Amino acid sequence: MNPADPHLAKTRLLDFDATSIAKLIEERGWADLPSDDRIGAIYDFVRNEITFGYNRADDIPASEVLADGHGQCKTKGTLLMALLRGVGVRCRLHGFTIHKALQRGVVPELVYPLAPSEILHSWVEVDLGDGWVNHRQNFGFVRDLLYRHVIRHWMNARVRRIRRGILPPVPGFDRPNHRHEETNRAA
Repeated sequence: MNPADPHLAKTRLLDFDATSIAKLIEERGWADLPSDDRIGAIYDFVRNEITFGYNRADDIPASEVLADGHGQCKTKGTLLMALLRGVGVRCRLHGFTIHKALQRGVVPELVYPLAPSEILHSWVEVDLGDGWVNHRQNFGFVRDLLYRHVIRHWMNARVRRIRRGILPPVPGFDRPNHRHEETNRAA
């Protein structure tokens, strides 16, 4: 590892030298795997063994995320990056904002008005040696074709309606006091 490389560096959040993280890397044997397998095994661990949930803050070190056993995009990303850098895989973080309406139903309605209107969302990108790569969803040929040409446009229209405060009906999920698509079509 090149300690001068910022994409391999330890930081306050990416504390891959913490005992719990170093022990996990050693126990799983990730450092001994070929590069692609190393990345895949660590990604699978964070995706499958660290459950989705909210930590006390977004800016906690990876060792705390590991101890919590849960996280969301930002904190799971912190753990993913620490584990990747701990085995010598160059990685970096990307982020953008999403409207808080995309988390409606997760954020309790009583505190929903207090949430900022824009919420940071993030993901991790890795350098495979020949360039930076994001994980891509593998739909298969037919689903990919449908997604590219039909479904994504449909989903984008729904997101635009959600941003305007029009929540689509969800089977089994009653949302009293909210505007629904059906009631707004007549307007």
